[in-house]
Amino acid sequence: MRTLAWAQIRAYPARLLSVLLAIVLGTLFLAATAVFSTTSNAGLRAVAAAPLTAADLIVDRDTEAADPGPDWPDPIAAHPDITAVTEYHARTVQLVTDGLRGSANVYSIADDPGLRWFDLTEGTWPTSPDEVVADTATLDALDLRVGDPVQVITEVDENQTSPESIESKDTGAGTEEGRGGTLTVVGSVDPGFQPLTGVQYTLYAPEAYFAGDSPFSVMANVADGVSAEEVVAGLAAALPRDLYPMTAEEQAQLAADRFAGGSQQLGLLLLVFALIALLSAAMVIANTFTILLAQRRRDTALLRLVGAERGQVRALVVTEALLIGSAGALVGAGTGIAAGYAGAALTGLAGAGLHLSPLALVGCFLVGVGTTVIAAWFPARKAAGTAPIEALRSAVPDGGVRLRAVHVLGGVLAALGVGGMLAGAWTRALPLAIGGGFVGAVGLLLALRYLIARLIHLAHGPLRRMGGVAELAGANLRRDTGRAATATLTLVLGLGLITALTTAAATGRATIDGDLDARYPVDVSARVDEGPVAPDTVDLVRRIEGLELVEAPRTERVTLAGLDEVTMVGVSPELAEATGTTTLLGAGSGAAPVMLLSGEQLRTLGVEPGERAELTVDGAGRSFTVHPSNLATASGAAAPVVRADVLDAMTEGREQGMVWGVAAPGADRDALATQMNLVAGADPDIMLSGALSERGDLTEVLDLLVALALVMLLVTVVISSIGVTNTLGLSVLERTRESALLRALGLTRGGLRGTLVVEATVIALLGAVSGLLIGVPYGVVGVGAIVGGTAPLVVSLPWGQLALILLAALVIGALAPLLPARRAARIAPAQGLSGD
Repeated sequence: MRTLAWAQIRAYPARLLSVLLAIVLGTLFLAATAVFSTTSNAGLRAVAAAPLTAADLIVDRDTEAADPGPDWPDPIAAHPDITAVTEYHARTVQLVTDGLRGSANVYSIADDPGLRWFDLTEGTWPTSPDEVVADTATLDALDLRVGDPVQVITEVDENQTSPESIESKDTGAGTEEGRGGTLTVVGSVDPGFQPLTGVQYTLYAPEAYFAGDSPFSVMANVADGVSAEEVVAGLAAALPRDLYPMTAEEQAQLAADRFAGGSQQLGLLLLVFALIALLSAAMVIANTFTILLAQRRRDTALLRLVGAERGQVRALVVTEALLIGSAGALVGAGTGIAAGYAGAALTGLAGAGLHLSPLALVGCFLVGVGTTVIAAWFPARKAAGTAPIEALRSAVPDGGVRLRAVHVLGGVLAALGVGGMLAGAWTRALPLAIGGGFVGAVGLLLALRYLIARLIHLAHGPLRRMGGVAELAGANLRRDTGRAATATLTLVLGLGLITALTTAAATGRATIDGDLDARYPVDVSARVDEGPVAPDTVDLVRRIEGLELVEAPRTERVTLAGLDEVTMVGVSPELAEATGTTTLLGAGSGAAPVMLLSGEQLRTLGVEPGERAELTVDGAGRSFTVHPSNLATASGAAAPVVRADVLDAMTEGREQGMVWGVAAPGADRDALATQMNLVAGADPDIMLSGALSERGDLTEVLDLLVALALVMLLVTVVISSIGVTNTLGLSVLERTRESALLRALGLTRGGLRGTLVVEATVIALLGAVSGLLIGVPYGVVGVGAIVGGTAPLVVSLPWGQLALILLAALVIGALAPLLPARRAARIAPAQGLSGD
């Protein structure tokens, strides 16, 4: 059978080309995912262990417990068996240089050279609080050199933050007391360590830079001949319960597991997409073998007549699939190694070099081969069941897809899955929504082939009214709707997932914007700790396109009994209207003026919302009607808000310590954030907050994941396009005599090409429309389940991207028939009619 199978492949290699391409792409995707996962995990583990290589033991503190103060490392340093101690600090700052501003993390460097885990590449080690070293990537990105100054603004209170949570801080929010200044870069380093914190730049400073800060952990070395485990045991008995000593090896393993967790989740996401690509490849392979075996009915009949049993016929087809699947899986696995390493290198996770798992690669190869064989098994089983006398007759297409139990089961599963998704979204139960989505997807895959076949059958009616070529194309599609339905289903799989992702991304962004609009009445807020905002900065903010209102409200430091010293803000009626805080305008003649406070301030004062309160401002008693409002925290620090005329009546002065801006409806918020960052770069004294500042941090990761997923899903769409092309190409071979007869009756080559274009367009459009109808609700419900009760869901459809999906379907419909149409047009009438 192997010889005969090889002869079949050699006789018609072009007919099996789509099988080879489909399995190459599917296996490539799977192998690349395996290599990416192993390489990135190894790189992250090396990264996590790097800072701990110079220490013998680590003492961490519980960041959820009360801050033990900056002196908590003293008992550790006093231990008789400990020879060297260094404190580990981390601080998030805003770095400003040459009109640019970006987030930077400043990490501590041990004063003891024996506890430093990297060497200088240039310059000297920092020795004073105003000196730092920078990694080479930061210097290159900022076009800095050793000896250059950099301006930093510290906007978070690191004493309340753990190193792991720095990446989730809104560094634009600021604290009541910002710290910063000018630092000098005295050296450069290349530690091979890029902390995954979402910041742009990395600096390293001496311990003196963090004077007064409570360290996150302490690293120490023990004396020669002393066991680190014994010292750890002694410290555990002597230190408070919220301090956790452990050996450096134990800490390195914990850090490695924490760091590698994100890579494993990304690898799992890629694995899901790889399996989807393999499913699409299996559909293409099954459809290809179904058409090929229909064309080889006479060959099969001859084998049966000369004594071949059904099992031998099946074995012949399976052997063909095994040979071509092995070749495709081998090529795919080989190229997948390069693709996986390239992906890890592009994402900066290949620091430990290429790491391969031979077992995983062998598994990818076997999965690729197995997918080919299993996909070919069902057409082979059907072909082997054909009686010899029936096979000697002319091939008759199946004509359609009959309703079977599997289709009914699919419909039931789809209904149950959709119900589970909706219930999960309604009750905010993410596991229920995910489970329902999976069950619904399986049900749709089982039921859609029948439904699509019915749609293809119904499409013949409109095509008949569009002229002879379209009517002929409709008749060709109706001849074997099962074949066209399978090709369409592969497109539904890819385009539907892309639709779901783009819809989820658009709805996610709209939900984020809606939540931020509710929490931040102003989109842009810039403030300074002391004095007024520079007039030039106010002018720059006013020039930002997309802001419908910009105001520099008057501010005044006052003493409010019960809240101590606070910044009070006076806003104009126009700003109150624009921010939706019209309660400020509600006080009539004789009524107490309104003061907006944060919820925490209301609780501190012990007053209820809407209540009239007697407050003491700068020693004078005054009456206010108090209301809670997010406008009181729009600047990042709680600041009571009143009307400007009310503030003028209480205190004198014209200081404007902040600038607020409200975006126009429909404004491009990404463009606004970019322009505001340029303004912030031009004025290092201001600190940013507001919706735009936080939105950039939230949407950056979302955009990255969506972009990665879309690139991966394009592989599925490419495989699906190959399937459409192959379906048309093999149908051209099947209809050789019919095409020749049509040519003899006067159909032009252009008309023959047109029938194939119409067929491909119908398949592509049905795939795209079905994908849109399925993908849009999947994306919306998925985001609703993920958001849960954290924010109200705001549904937003990406009409532009959905239009691009339809356009992509038209492109597939135009390109897929090019090669089949060229082959069909080259058939001469006499040659085609003389063929058997």
